Amino acid sequence: MLTQQLSMPFDTPQMRGLSDGERSVVVARLATLLMAAAGVATKETSDDGQ
Repeated sequence: MLTQQLSMPFDTPQMRGLSDGERSVVVARLATLLMAAAGVATKETSDDGQ
């Protein structure tokens, strides 16, 4: 079986323009997306902070 590895740059001009808080949100959402694509169960969180 042939496996492929995806290379994703995290230091793009778009990412450099984000604040620390914005960057953290983007990276967390990307991690959740990648885990979902891999079939890893994640805990649901709400956007209202509760």
